[in-house]
Amino acid sequence: MKVVILGASGLLGTKLMDILSVEHEVIGTYLNTPSKGLQILDVTNKQKVEEFLRRESPDVVINTVALTSSVACERKPSLAKKLNYETAKNVSRVCQKLDAYLVFTSSSYVFDGKGGSYKENERPHPINQYGETKVMAEKEVLNLQKGLILRIDAIYGYNGKKKNNGILNNIFSNKQIFLGSPNQVRQPLLIDDLAGIIISLVKKKQKGIFNIAGPDKLPMLNFIKKLEKLIRKESKISILGEKNLLVKPLKNSTLDISKINKLGIKTHSLKDGLNIVKQQLISS
Repeated sequence: MKVVILGASGLLGTKLMDILSVEHEVIGTYLNTPSKGLQILDVTNKQKVEEFLRRESPDVVINTVALTSSVACERKPSLAKKLNYETAKNVSRVCQKLDAYLVFTSSSYVFDGKGGSYKENERPHPINQYGETKVMAEKEVLNLQKGLILRIDAIYGYNGKKKNNGILNNIFSNKQIFLGSPNQVRQPLLIDDLAGIIISLVKKKQKGIFNIAGPDKLPMLNFIKKLEKLIRKESKISILGEKNLLVKPLKNSTLDISKINKLGIKTHSLKDGLNIVKQQLISS
């Protein structure tokens, strides 16, 4: 299977490259963050995207490109729309022409976070620009015969030294971690799991929306503390408080994962996932 990963220099894209390339031909792209083995591609340029995908002729395209900072999306709504929606629209339409299978990574931020445990068929109700642009992008992918949308809450994992490791890098380098609320409930997903799930769903010829998350739900502050314990290092955590935020945090952005569980797909518990990351840290 030939796979193209758009946005392969990020936390998720880096792990997808490592895992999928073991058994598949994988080509990754980047826009602003150069990385060895990746090809530069301006995903905001419709013509360049079409030329690139026609040349590579992949069986599967995984689109992880996004402006994920909710604050950045509020401050630069036109950029958020360009990266999160227009790019997804362009990629979707090219995949339709090429009859390629498209996997699009979306977010639990398509909901308002008031209830949590959201099902795939619940009506989206975003409360910020990031969520709005993700909903718009989802509509484009849902028009495809071979379109798969993965809604993710929070991801964690380890890609190796000097690579994108998400929040772990903040702890390693003693950078400030800002939380709007310490009690925001999240559902962490090991990125290693996500790569396997993508291939499994593609092989099963699934389409539509799937929630992908770990089985454990906990406050974000507790999650960070577990990461600190894992690498034996404390981080600088600042609780900003909702009154001081441009974007209010979702109180409960958790997802119902019974749909993937019914397909026999399971994700690691947080305890087991952290043990996997620990072994990766030891062997790196």
